[in-house]
Amino acid sequence: MASNSDIVSQFYTALNLPLRDKVIELGKIIDHSGPSKDLQVIFPQLISNIFASPLNNGWGLRSITNEHNKYEFDVVTAFLDPQGPLFRLCYRLLSDPQLRYNLPSNVLPLDLQQMLERGGRCPQFYSDMLIIDPNTINVVALSLNPFDYYIFHFALHLTNNTWNKSTWDIWNSAYFALACDYLTHFLPSDPNACVLPLIAHYTGKGPLVAPLQSVNRSLGSPSLLILPDLSGISNQHSSPQSQSRNEVWRSETVLQIFIDVWMSVEQLNTRNFEMYQKNYSTSVSSPERVRLVRVVVKHIYSYSVKYNSDPAVRSSALRKYAKQIMCTRAYHFVKHLVTTWPLDASFRLVMELWLSLIQPWRYTNTVISQERHRHLQNNLDEGTGSLDPSYIQFIAENYPSYTCILQLILPRFTRFDLTTYKNAVMLFRLGKVFSQPHLVPILMNLEKAIADNVSGRYSPNNSSYGQSFEQSFSYNGICMLKWVSIAKQAISELNMMTTFEYDPIWTENKSQLYVGFVQKILSAKLHSEKLLEEYRKKLHQGNQGLWCSVKQWFMIDYHDEERVMLEEAEKVPGYLNSCVNYFSTILLVDAGTLPPVETNITDNSIEHSSFANSNNFSFSITQKLRSKPTGLRYMGDPDLMPITSYESTIIVRALHQLASKLNEMKQ
Repeated sequence: MASNSDIVSQFYTALNLPLRDKVIELGKIIDHSGPSKDLQVIFPQLISNIFASPLNNGWGLRSITNEHNKYEFDVVTAFLDPQGPLFRLCYRLLSDPQLRYNLPSNVLPLDLQQMLERGGRCPQFYSDMLIIDPNTINVVALSLNPFDYYIFHFALHLTNNTWNKSTWDIWNSAYFALACDYLTHFLPSDPNACVLPLIAHYTGKGPLVAPLQSVNRSLGSPSLLILPDLSGISNQHSSPQSQSRNEVWRSETVLQIFIDVWMSVEQLNTRNFEMYQKNYSTSVSSPERVRLVRVVVKHIYSYSVKYNSDPAVRSSALRKYAKQIMCTRAYHFVKHLVTTWPLDASFRLVMELWLSLIQPWRYTNTVISQERHRHLQNNLDEGTGSLDPSYIQFIAENYPSYTCILQLILPRFTRFDLTTYKNAVMLFRLGKVFSQPHLVPILMNLEKAIADNVSGRYSPNNSSYGQSFEQSFSYNGICMLKWVSIAKQAISELNMMTTFEYDPIWTENKSQLYVGFVQKILSAKLHSEKLLEEYRKKLHQGNQGLWCSVKQWFMIDYHDEERVMLEEAEKVPGYLNSCVNYFSTILLVDAGTLPPVETNITDNSIEHSSFANSNNFSFSITQKLRSKPTGLRYMGDPDLMPITSYESTIIVRALHQLASKLNEMKQ
């Protein structure tokens, strides 16, 4: 067993070793050192080293992948595993319940800082963490136990590190894999599973006080965790309250911090303009962050669906309210992404996140381990559940997540070239989701009931209309009336603006806009068929003649790339044909009565229509695209195009090798 001075010297020596050796040595120091105050001292320095940038000897969790750095990947993930050396160190330090580490509030996301400053609206999770400056009465830091301190730094590593510019080829980083592991370990979907190891000796978390609840539900509940013991009736039983929270506090920490940090949204307004400019680089979400938020959404749906089971007595409150809090934060996060994301095919990441958010029935038995190996399974559809009328309550509680975001997304497709494969797939996915049975009829009936209720056609005191109202707005024998107030409350509280007025989707004054939208899809379908014929003809001509024989002789053929592009081009007309049927049904457009359309899709009549430029299409980039040139069409990634006949093969390949080498040196 090493002495105290030996531990410190060994620790600093290990920090200067290469990553693989460093991790191995640190594991030995943690596992073979006895009780020591020095472990408390080196802990924050260890956390700082793990999450520093690679330029500062950090571990590079977001750049290490199993495909390119397998040994480093295995060593790092083993060290940071939920039951690895790092967490063993955290649990050893928890033996002192008074041990705290301070986290400055200025490293937190801007909206989390503002939430902590609001006091009454601050979740109770933070109530015993706040360090307040007595002079300014502002929150200056959070006082955290070792476990919370690590989880906070892990979550912030994704949002506060602008040095790591996400690349699209890193789909399975060590960071992503660890995030999946933490979700499955600390938020087990199986109610029979408990979080290991058991640390019943820790009593550093104070019991929570039950907040007041609204009649239907509290969209902005001040507490994430509302324990069954805290009913407000038996407040004298403090011991069971402490015991209940002590059994689930790690799950509570992971859930609250991942939601508050990863789903943070820096809203721009006149009061925080300077702070927004300073934090702009961290407010722009990376593709990795969007994918991780989607994993969180799917797993919380799987986690929360089990809250009624008998084995989940201690965690039932956390399971029940996890979905409620997540849906509220995720709505604002997705809405922010939709209004700020670039107008390109990468928008599919955002759209898939949104489609996961509004389909909880698909993720009742989600296995997150599959997400760690997404590169091996590129299937579009996930889950086996289907929508049934029992989900009307969820749809009503999250009504704006369906309708308000749909009205922001539809105009984007008026600016996309729908003849390209990726854009056609996005539109197809959107149409397929909203065309599933029950969804649009439920939304449409709720909207009609809301509109008529607002207009005064029915009120609780107006009994003469009551029966006819219930009969008019029902679906599958289920009256929409009892869900109208919940949907209206969701519209009001989720949008959080006193001036916000809900803009109905299914109204007569939008019928011509929807006709134009479906016409655009039909025009793109006809044009894609024409492009497909031209591409086939071009490939046929390219595979004939002397030059084709020379290419085959020197083995410089590119049939694989051409075959992939042809397969994609052949799918586009089918996708768009389905989209015509889908959106004709969704938007109540009679496809049989559509006027003839031109196959030339470069016409900007839809682009400059009131539908495309409505107030719902609030992109800051819109103004910059007003005068974009016409006649453009996507020709594929030029870096992946085969060497053409007018290029020198030797020079092209030599320059490619040189450019690749320069890029590696730059990194």
